[in-house]
Amino acid sequence: MNLTQESKRSNTAVTLGVVAISYNEQVDLPGFLSHLVDWVDEIVIIDDGSGDSTAAIASEYGSKVKFIQSKRGEGEYYADQRNKGIDAAESDWLLHMDIDERVTPNLAAEILDTIRSGNYDACKFRRLNYFMHRPMKGGGWADWNLVHLARRPLLRFGGMYHESIHLKAEASRIGQLTNKMHHFNDASYAERLRKSLTYQEEVVSDLRDKGVKVNLFRMIYASSREFLVKYLYKKGITDGTAGFISAIHSTFAIFKAYALLWEEQHRISREDLEEEMKEKWNNKDN
Repeated sequence: MNLTQESKRSNTAVTLGVVAISYNEQVDLPGFLSHLVDWVDEIVIIDDGSGDSTAAIASEYGSKVKFIQSKRGEGEYYADQRNKGIDAAESDWLLHMDIDERVTPNLAAEILDTIRSGNYDACKFRRLNYFMHRPMKGGGWADWNLVHLARRPLLRFGGMYHESIHLKAEASRIGQLTNKMHHFNDASYAERLRKSLTYQEEVVSDLRDKGVKVNLFRMIYASSREFLVKYLYKKGITDGTAGFISAIHSTFAIFKAYALLWEEQHRISREDLEEEMKEKWNNKDN
């Protein structure tokens, strides 16, 4: 039976699962599970070795929740964790979420109607992203519109910290949902700053792979452009103080990436520095 034929089975036969990854989620996990457990068929959580009450909380929500402790190994990224969740799931359709995301009642109804219609093999949806616990309308926060709802065999993840999507579905079979997923993001700006240190590795790697050669002009241009795009062109200014902080944060992230790559490309080793100092001392040029 192919996917199109399978989609025409009775509505009651179509099952929906949620796949998420976790690490120390005791704050967000109760809200995540409580708003899903009554209307989805399974919830698969791949945990990266949480040291808080995450596992205990998951166990309180019954047999629908499949909590799997699987700490990332060397060279494994978030995409690998999500793929482990896909492998462990059994539902016909999977909704891929973060623990700090929430499905509104309208989005839940739209998801169920869509997967039961048999018209699609995957669907995109947008997020209402929060920054500093404020819903963001501009600054690029509304750009996200990806396929995170699909028939189980068709979607896999790749990439480092920001996952890429590998989807085996024809364009005509990819739908667009109208309601938005709410995404709370960080618990505080301090958490956002800590995460940025991790994400920086991916940005630098991308620039390196593209063969970018960094000089002062390029560093100034890239940083300035980031601020103008996020704050003015993408209307971060409409989000008030939070919009300004977000634009500056993105600008500094770009600056740091270019600065790190510049240092890598123009690095002076400690050994060379020692030799330079010795030479100056020997020439009494100190």
